[in-house]
Amino acid sequence: MIALRRAVVFVGTFLAGCSGPDDSDASITSAGPTITSAGMTSSGTDEGLACVPGAQSSCACLGGPDGVQVCRPDGSGYEPCQGCDAGSGGEEGSSSPTSDTSESATTLVTTAGVTETGTSGDALPCPGGPDEIDLHQATLFDNPPNLADWPVTTTLTEIDFTADGVHVLFSKIDGPDRWPDIVPPGWDGPLQYTLGMAECIDGQWYASAAIQYWYGLSASGGNVALENQVAMNWYYDAGRWGTLAGRQPATGEIIGIFVVAGNARAVHEDDPLQSPVMERSNVVLVPMPDLNGAAHSF
Repeated sequence: MIALRRAVVFVGTFLAGCSGPDDSDASITSAGPTITSAGMTSSGTDEGLACVPGAQSSCACLGGPDGVQVCRPDGSGYEPCQGCDAGSGGEEGSSSPTSDTSESATTLVTTAGVTETGTSGDALPCPGGPDEIDLHQATLFDNPPNLADWPVTTTLTEIDFTADGVHVLFSKIDGPDRWPDIVPPGWDGPLQYTLGMAECIDGQWYASAAIQYWYGLSASGGNVALENQVAMNWYYDAGRWGTLAGRQPATGEIIGIFVVAGNARAVHEDDPLQSPVMERSNVVLVPMPDLNGAAHSF
């Protein structure tokens, strides 16, 4: 029986944790050599670049508290400061802490990976950011309806997009206080956690935790930028994933990543058999990588 379960576990590495009875068609592909850091230094910046393309930083507004600037696509430096009052301007490349002076200002994240500060009434997509969003801001699919209310008991400290899938680190992944293993009904082996993605679509966040990991599995979900991987093999069924189904995030688009204790895929109630502790992580915002992957530390 142990040998049989190990065989199932081996096959599961190519199924993104989708070896449950309801997911026999959800194969995950990967190709090319394993990429763990996408040529980035330990700080997450390509050697020789002034900044990480798409990265956001606060900047000084003349006569006002602060604004936001975004690293150019070629990494040569930051775009001019945004969110300053008209006429106050901002120093290009400034990195001083800053903020919009309007009392009605809200921070929003665009699908192009740019975080802007705008006043009420501005047609800007998706609230939240620049670093995280509240899961309550997202419409969830194919997960427990109260998932956003589960306590945040751990924070993501690393997200690596590799050729084999998404690799994450967080405090509850290992050690004496790690999230417990559970064996979902109909499974031959245990799972420890489920990884989810949030996408900004037409001004609204949509999310689902769908990629299942057992204890010790380093990465799963395949190369997310390869051949519409997310659209075809993460969220492929409109009946289960609604607005997310068949959509592939563009390279550089801001997405959210989070993890959930136990199994959350195809679970539609708070079920202690699927997640005894009912806990989750924060939702971290990162750019969608290209085929070469990317590494992010927090």
